[in-house]
Amino acid sequence: MKQSYEAPAQWFQTLKNHLKIQKGALLLPDSNEGVLSPWVITGYDRTTYFRLRVPASYIYNMFHRSPSSIVLMKKEDILDLTAYFSSREFGLIGTLLIYGMFFHDKLIGVLLVSDSPVLSWAPEMVRLLFSVIDELSSSLLYAFRAERQEKLTSRVFFDLQAFNKALPPDMTEQALLFTVDPQPIIQTFRVDNPELDVFLMIRDIASVLSTILEGAPVFINSEKSTIFVLHRDTQTDRELLVHQLESALKHLFPELSSIPGLGIQATIVRLPLSM
Repeated sequence: MKQSYEAPAQWFQTLKNHLKIQKGALLLPDSNEGVLSPWVITGYDRTTYFRLRVPASYIYNMFHRSPSSIVLMKKEDILDLTAYFSSREFGLIGTLLIYGMFFHDKLIGVLLVSDSPVLSWAPEMVRLLFSVIDELSSSLLYAFRAERQEKLTSRVFFDLQAFNKALPPDMTEQALLFTVDPQPIIQTFRVDNPELDVFLMIRDIASVLSTILEGAPVFINSEKSTIFVLHRDTQTDRELLVHQLESALKHLFPELSSIPGLGIQATIVRLPLSM
């Protein structure tokens, strides 16, 4: 498996194919909200797609009580998860497999499976299978995404008012605004993994851009699915900085090297930012 942005989805796709997973999801930590969100999800309806954001505290507590990182639970044991599925999907669950991936005791991902032939196996056989998978999975997922996330020092906002309040005191009149349409990037990431979660992809792209610009504030317009990044130096060479940003993104995400330009635009705007 190549080290790339969509590597966790490739890992999920491999398991999906070999274990014939009809309904399942790979959840990765969203540290800003304290939840685990779907990085890739398959088989569930749209309502579940949007609801399946499970508090990290629930997962930690569950595995704190379990001697294994593999938990097989019947419907009566997962009533606390009702709110994270549509009523239809929750009604169809007979057994839910929850596999927690830890690296140095830190939760870095959770696999949920509710429809797969594996669920009919004897529990000891399921745990044996995943003990083998676990030998590689945790370290790989940490190297592919978690380690990178730990290095991000970003400030990402979804509310324009909160974004303007967070601007540095010396950024009072004008700033250089980078506008990024993430759709070409997302389409590239989804060529091999069409089930990748768009929301998390946009958030990751925004976080990386903020970190590249030393923690510059970033606003994500959810309605337009557009990323706006402010940079205080209005005298800088705009074309050069756009080129540097695109080069940095392509270095971090090699799969983007096939795109000639990432469509980043730079303009000078007055503050506070308005839409």
